[in-house]
Amino acid sequence: MTSIITKLVKDGNSVAVRIPKTALSMSGLEDKVRMDIAQGQIILTSAKSPRAGWQHQIDSVLANNHYALVPDPDLDVWDITIGDGID
Repeated sequence: MTSIITKLVKDGNSVAVRIPKTALSMSGLEDKVRMDIAQGQIILTSAKSPRAGWQHQIDSVLANNHYALVPDPDLDVWDITIGDGID
């Protein structure tokens, strides 16, 4: 881990942190970031979609498991609950 000391800079009614280009490049952060705040620290992480990569994972499972879309006969008992009158 690399540490850099920098200053907080007044920016209108806000305060900004200048992140050197090299540090930003090293971090891999891009357009949007997630900011986690705790006493004495602010942590920036990538704000990638929580579902990023899901389609690739699903495609991989379907390609490698021929039974992935075959209904499980053990779940047929759930059909009984449809007509039990309980909402």
